Amino acid sequence: MSLHIRDIVNFFNRNNKTNPLGGIHSSDAFRSMIERERARAERTGHVFSLVIFSSNGGGRNGNSLLERLGTLLVQKVRISDDVGWYEEKKSIGALLPGTSAEGAWKFIDVVMKKIEEDKSRLVCNVYTYPKLLNDSFRFIKEAENEHGSGSNHKSSMIATSSLTTKNNGKSSEAIEILVARPITPWKRMFDFFMALVLLILLSPLFLMISLFIKIVSPGPVFYRQKRIGCLGKPLTMWKFRTMHVNNNEEIHKKHIADVINKDTPVVKLDDHGDDRIILFGKFLRSTCLDELPQLLNVLRGDMSLIGPRPLLLYEADKLFQWQTRRYDIMPGMSGLWQVNGKNSTTFKQQIRYDIQYLRNVSPGLDAKILFCTVPTILRMVFNVISKKSAINQKTKTFFSSH
Repeated sequence: MSLHIRDIVNFFNRNNKTNPLGGIHSSDAFRSMIERERARAERTGHVFSLVIFSSNGGGRNGNSLLERLGTLLVQKVRISDDVGWYEEKKSIGALLPGTSAEGAWKFIDVVMKKIEEDKSRLVCNVYTYPKLLNDSFRFIKEAENEHGSGSNHKSSMIATSSLTTKNNGKSSEAIEILVARPITPWKRMFDFFMALVLLILLSPLFLMISLFIKIVSPGPVFYRQKRIGCLGKPLTMWKFRTMHVNNNEEIHKKHIADVINKDTPVVKLDDHGDDRIILFGKFLRSTCLDELPQLLNVLRGDMSLIGPRPLLLYEADKLFQWQTRRYDIMPGMSGLWQVNGKNSTTFKQQIRYDIQYLRNVSPGLDAKILFCTVPTILRMVFNVISKKSAINQKTKTFFSSH
């Protein structure tokens, strides 16, 4: 009789989606648990690991092995841990809060000893969190001065994102690899063809701007800047150059640090006057014409037309752990932040807009942002012209009264 009751309990443990009795959770419930644990880790700072087991044999025998493994995992995990299907009948996982990658591999060793005869048929992967701001996302000094030897320009910072680390031959990867939202085929196709069409249509404008920059300022037409892309990986973003060459970047770094630390609106240095900017460079910046070369980034697949703005390296260095969620998706030329205030918002508000976009990304939302981008740019240009007119009027009034 007791055996019969136990079989009933095990049946409900395996098949109940909400799984109130414990046991093996469904894939939907288990993925929700991973997301919840990540959110908790962002707030508390604790580490957790996820172990994923899959069978390299597949088929009915592989399913049977994973089911037996699931029963074993339920018996071996702590009361704070969870076991569930990561992919139904394809892979099963153990969520281990407060466990480092090293601890996760020790857990795997214990499990493997219990299934000695079948361990060769299993593939194990360990994912840990947080990793992006610790092991995998760190800043190093660039080995060579990008402005050539003999220059007084300080070495810039570049980001490295090794999302896989090894310890005694055992590797662990970042949870972000699992939860990131890769660019969908529809979005990639749309980006590619739109970027190609725009580059062709705007080629005369590209030529005009290039010639103008060459005339008013010696140096290259384009400016290449290191930024942080999807999964924290560095990318080289292209712009039309609007500043004199060899300018002091420390001025902008200090400005960004002040804006972030004081939680004030992310205004540009242009608004306070910046002698680093070339003739009519402010016009190119206020109309976003300097951003057009990023269509090349979109064509290459480094960026999307719509997505979070790729951060500067010294901006990324200021992020809290929860803010790194913005790296879960491809960066873009325009985004939810740009059409919702942009320079009138704070850095924290910008990040929240980025994460809001990530959670609600859809073709409809992308279309809405795309259609709102042009009016937003026109509004910015109008504000610049209005501000300049107001200054000119005040100047005329001053001289007429004296």
